[in-house]
Amino acid sequence: MKLTVVRKDVPLKLPYSYARGDDLTCPLVRVRLTTDDATGWGEGAPFESFFARPASETVQQLEDLGTELSDELTAEDVLELLPPGPARNALDAALWDLRAKQRGLPVWQLLCLDQPAPVSILTTISLAGPGQLEQELRDSAGHPVLKLKLGADDDVRRLELTRQLRPDAELVVDVNGGWDFARLVAMLPMLTEYGVRMIEQPVKEADESRLAECSSDIPLVADESFGTEADLDWVVTYYDGINIKLDKCGGLTAGLRIVEKAKNLGLRIMVGCLPASSLSTAVGFHLAQLAEFVDLDNHLWLAEDTNPPVEHRAGRLSVPPPELWG
Repeated sequence: MKLTVVRKDVPLKLPYSYARGDDLTCPLVRVRLTTDDATGWGEGAPFESFFARPASETVQQLEDLGTELSDELTAEDVLELLPPGPARNALDAALWDLRAKQRGLPVWQLLCLDQPAPVSILTTISLAGPGQLEQELRDSAGHPVLKLKLGADDDVRRLELTRQLRPDAELVVDVNGGWDFARLVAMLPMLTEYGVRMIEQPVKEADESRLAECSSDIPLVADESFGTEADLDWVVTYYDGINIKLDKCGGLTAGLRIVEKAKNLGLRIMVGCLPASSLSTAVGFHLAQLAEFVDLDNHLWLAEDTNPPVEHRAGRLSVPPPELWG
């Protein structure tokens, strides 16, 4: 089995702004696994402002495996070969794609999952300046659920403008750890008044222990504070749900394990993403079938995408085409 690794930096349609950064491009690391009878593809998105590590580290992790891998490689082997992160996500996806093509069966059947169906997704409204914010809100017309980025001094104005321009939308907010606990408590009445359904990563790490004091009826979902299965036991103490990102946990195989354990703990499931192409979306789409909140708009941020893409219309994703992945 031959392993090929390629990095590609793709421009974003608009600046991606949130509480911890402003980005203009998206680094993608693509993996190709080739045998005599098939080729499988996978992708990792080592978003540098999110992971606080250089994308070159992901490339190096994969290149350190060498160019030849065992033809008998399994998904369980991949869990041992690499730590959680974008590199393992890319290799895991490429292996599932390869095995599906070799066996003439879709990935969902290999994993004993239900056949995927179209899903409604959150439409992200970034932490942008007034002009871009208004543009993003107007462009979201017809999209049923918005995810509004907060964590700035003008959060109240952003909420008010959102409800002014999109009074019809269901609304969740993502703070990316941009508040302290006192700010969360102060914001809760307005969030409740505006019908916010969920708050993603409301506070910074230093304030998380105080979330046990929070009496909010709005569920709190951990994102930056949740990465892998090992985090579940402490997250359940402070949060109502988790955001599973395949680039954090290290692939679809790991993600499915997390869903099973998280549901047994009573946690609500969100499937999220980092800006990436439709190749990444197609993999996450399979996990999204098991989630309450689906945030898979990653490929919609890119100025360039795969051909074919995952089709999107008015906040709804179609089933990924099999020639793309799986």
